[in-house]
Amino acid sequence: MAEMKKIIYKEVGERLMVGMYRETSFFEAGNVWQDFFQSNAIEKLDMLSAVKSCEDIDANAGIGMMYNFKDMNNFEFIIGDFVQVGTEIPDGLFAKYVPGGLTAHIQIEGSNVVEILNSAYLLITEAIEKTGQKIDRNNFYWCEVYTNERYCEPLNRGEKVIIDYVLPIKTDSN
Repeated sequence: MAEMKKIIYKEVGERLMVGMYRETSFFEAGNVWQDFFQSNAIEKLDMLSAVKSCEDIDANAGIGMMYNFKDMNNFEFIIGDFVQVGTEIPDGLFAKYVPGGLTAHIQIEGSNVVEILNSAYLLITEAIEKTGQKIDRNNFYWCEVYTNERYCEPLNRGEKVIIDYVLPIKTDSN
């Protein structure tokens, strides 16, 4: 069984999520990741390294941001990285504005990706509720972060992996 390892709350500034964009479903999201790694999106994102805006996120192989859920299965998806607002976006990449504010940063550990993905929503929503916080449904997004330290390296060693998640938290002003 997957389990929550850590939850912390951080204030983050406004930023843009930039990367390869698709409308997709949970069933097809893995194919979107394959397309991302086979495309030239990584090279284009590397051109933006000087304007990255993710001091709150550890070094990673990719961030997948899901938002605008049409139902439980269909959503908009960007795989890429966060950059500063006002950054000129390379042709072929898509940018979505993400407002600043309080965010939950959660780590979920499991034996494999499927185990984590199947349990993450329930584990995360329960953990946030237990801390007395509420998910910001008006500005909702769901980021999966595949860190080098907690995901890529353990995966290569055949160990349990951790996927980091980031999502917005409701405050009195929203």
